[in-house]
Amino acid sequence: MNHLLFGHGTSVGVGAASAAGDAARARSAAGSAKRDVAHMEDRLERLSLVCMAMWSLIQDKTKLTEEDLLERVKMIDLMDGVEDGKATRGVQKCRACGRVMSARHRKCLYCGAEKLAKSAFDAI
Repeated sequence: MNHLLFGHGTSVGVGAASAAGDAARARSAAGSAKRDVAHMEDRLERLSLVCMAMWSLIQDKTKLTEEDLLERVKMIDLMDGVEDGKATRGVQKCRACGRVMSARHRKCLYCGAEKLAKSAFDAI
């Protein structure tokens, strides 16, 4: 009798082991993603707290109001041409070679030139 036809051969065992390995890697990746999300949520909460504290200090030391803040948020939001509640960075070309630079890198991937920072926020 042919054991491979009925699923009793070694090829089925190898497939099951491969599937088990894939499942273990998927569980590990999911756990890592879960930790990354938790870390980002924690960081977001801490940054929100610092922003709230800074705004409170600014209000105490100046005559700025909530309306002033909301107006400035809207103005900055529109700097990219879209009112979407996000400060989206525009595409920047390398000043040395003219190619489009990745927003994630501080140097041009093609020629290595430093990215020109137009504001303090471009440097972070």
